[in-house]
Amino acid sequence: QVDQFKKGFDMIAQHSPLKTWFRPEELEKLIVGSPKLDFVALQGVTRYDNGYAEDTPAVKWFWEVTHAMTDDDKSKLLAFVTGCGRAPVGGMGEMNFHIVKNGGDSERLPSAHTCFNVLLLPEYDSVERLKEKLYKAIQHFEGFGMI
Repeated sequence: QVDQFKKGFDMIAQHSPLKTWFRPEELEKLIVGSPKLDFVALQGVTRYDNGYAEDTPAVKWFWEVTHAMTDDDKSKLLAFVTGCGRAPVGGMGEMNFHIVKNGGDSERLPSAHTCFNVLLLPEYDSVERLKEKLYKAIQHFEGFGMI
């Protein structure tokens, strides 16, 4: 698939000023996004719905758990919610990200609407339970498998 993409890109860019306007690393960032994940910026632009607010315990726990994650796990979380484990060109502070309450504490794992960057998060009754369920969700999801 990569060879086919390269062939198609070269056909388009062959007579295009793209090759002179951008360095290869800049083109890569435009096409696949940035590996730099700024979750503080993401937290600043996140919207909450269905009974969640910035000061709801489950939301506070979510950010506590998220900020303590390794970079690899942060990438998995981002891929789980958005379909891509890399930041968009404008950075994570430019994203349209939502955390929506998805019922009370239960055995359900968090889920997501990747096309809309929406995390459906049950209102777990402890930070430990939230962490357990969130990690299970991000470690075992399949996604689209395109990148």
